[in-house]
Amino acid sequence: MNKYIRKIPILLIVSSTASMSTFADVESDLKRLEQEIAIIRQQANVEDKNIANKDKIGDKSLTIYGTFRPVLTVEDDGTDTITDIRDALSRFGLTGSTSILDSSQAFFTGEWNVKIADDGQIEGARLAFVGLSGPLGRVAIGKQRPAQYNLIAEHVDIFNHASSPFAYDSIAPFFVSNTTSYQFDMNGLGFEATITSDGGDSKDTADIVNAGISYSIGNMYVATAYLKSTNPSAADAKEEGDEKEITALAGSATMSDLYLAAAYQMVTLMPEIGGDEDVSTLDISASYSLPSRYKVKAGIFVYDHDDDFQKYNGFNLTLERQLADNVRVHTEFLNKTPDEGDAINGLSFGIRYDFSADL
Repeated sequence: MNKYIRKIPILLIVSSTASMSTFADVESDLKRLEQEIAIIRQQANVEDKNIANKDKIGDKSLTIYGTFRPVLTVEDDGTDTITDIRDALSRFGLTGSTSILDSSQAFFTGEWNVKIADDGQIEGARLAFVGLSGPLGRVAIGKQRPAQYNLIAEHVDIFNHASSPFAYDSIAPFFVSNTTSYQFDMNGLGFEATITSDGGDSKDTADIVNAGISYSIGNMYVATAYLKSTNPSAADAKEEGDEKEITALAGSATMSDLYLAAAYQMVTLMPEIGGDEDVSTLDISASYSLPSRYKVKAGIFVYDHDDDFQKYNGFNLTLERQLADNVRVHTEFLNKTPDEGDAINGLSFGIRYDFSADL
């Protein structure tokens, strides 16, 4: 509006000079001046409304996104060789946010599985939550990632496989329903907590309590987390049954084209009947970028259990080629060797197509 008001003194000078002859001229010039000011004010009001409308539109966002990841796998378990079409966690979702108050946002995400290997069915929600974020942190309620995944597993989960990270996959969660989460970050120091609870007839205590801290500086990352889960008793759902405690550590580093990450978990299983069982998981992941948008990835994993029949270890090696910013192809060799039984070897060929569009 100021750029219009600046014109007023010039108009005053011009009108004053031109109206010195007679009083009638002065009165005429004043009326003309009032009309000019009215027009200027009207133009300024229109401009202010346009700016306000642009700001209002900019405060809201809605995005549809997804990724489709079919995989052709040839697998040998020591007895049979199987050729199969599988899926590396294809999905699609909607996410959006809107500004509230002065410096906060409300947001939501809904994400669903697409089972390419099962008639392409849309089956089950991966994510479904609504939350608020502001200067004091972020709170969300619904089905979401637990702190254990965000702080520990995410940094080694770099492969094109539904079971990655391969040791973490057997013991710790990827998604949790009926969950309230809180996150806060300040100067590289992060805190995250999730509480999963269901007050229905089948469960009347917290299913999962999970919290941890992380610290990032430059290209270095470290984190630790603690998780305790409680299942309802098999005899009486209102009583506590099997329990599980996990203490975990993770770290990652990026050095030019090389990325390294590791995640370790110490697990105690406390069954309702029987003695405690000790378990540990180790996942180590690495990737290295090559010319022409190639990338090689490698992993080592160890799942250690008191029961020898549940122990296993292995490795995988992957070669990727980025065909476009949102399209890549890969080939992967995976070896999984149990302590008791034959090794499983698999060779996979896959393609991944990502998409995202603002609505």
